[in-house]
Amino acid sequence: MLSKGVWMMLVASLSLGLMNVSVKSISGMHVSEIVFFRAIVQLIIAGTILWLQGEKPFGNNPKLLIMRGFFGSMGLLCYFYSLQVMPLSNALVIHYLSPILTTLFAFLIGDEQVKKKQWLFFAMSFMGVVIVNGVSAAVTWDGVLAGLGGAIFSAFAYNTIRRLKGKENPNVVVLYFPLVTLPISLVLPLIGFGDWRAPENNEWIWLILVGVFTQVGQFFMTRSYQEAETKLVSGISYAGIIWGTGFGLFLFNETYSWIQYLGMLLVLLGMYLNIRLNRGLGFRR
Repeated sequence: MLSKGVWMMLVASLSLGLMNVSVKSISGMHVSEIVFFRAIVQLIIAGTILWLQGEKPFGNNPKLLIMRGFFGSMGLLCYFYSLQVMPLSNALVIHYLSPILTTLFAFLIGDEQVKKKQWLFFAMSFMGVVIVNGVSAAVTWDGVLAGLGGAIFSAFAYNTIRRLKGKENPNVVVLYFPLVTLPISLVLPLIGFGDWRAPENNEWIWLILVGVFTQVGQFFMTRSYQEAETKLVSGISYAGIIWGTGFGLFLFNETYSWIQYLGMLLVLLGMYLNIRLNRGLGFRR
């Protein structure tokens, strides 16, 4: 039986997959504008939940919370850009280097130990990422660099969340994401990065859905990292590749070669073997 932390990460990956669809559906808008509107919706939802719970909104560890917000914001801007300039599955597969990097950074700072076999499984998943993107003509260097930047910043953010385990209400952790994102997204157009325009027609709906799906995904992701070890739940998030591939095929008419499917299989196999290695934490017999 799957543990609570694993189920939470599965729900988070599906919700964030639906967020990807929403972002892809408004690719004509600048990423900083999408991030701004997303932060507004997320701020309203998270603030309302904390108000109903009677919790203090600013927490007890402002430095760590601000770091979490900053890393998450930069990762989001990079990731949304990669979604706009690359096929959904390609951008998603690059972004899913973040679980590998999350575990690597946790190991380097001494928060967790990594078993020797896990390095083999991580290498398998990384090779899958290279295969998926290495054979696609639709992949661009700016998209790849943005995707890598998003993965690195996300890994920093996830380790910061782990440091906040037991110290903060999960909704406070989530609240700091839009609190930090708002000023960052406003500064970018002021210094000449991107022109904003008024949303048109159903773009308003997509913008709201970006915020709603993000809120749900961020909440369950935060709870997942607080329920289980980083090296377990970070691998579970690879399930998002399944959602992304399906959405790309059926909603955006994207096509993939057999070797790209092989690459995706390697990524998922590395994830599965990592889970099995940690089955004492992630599964009940």
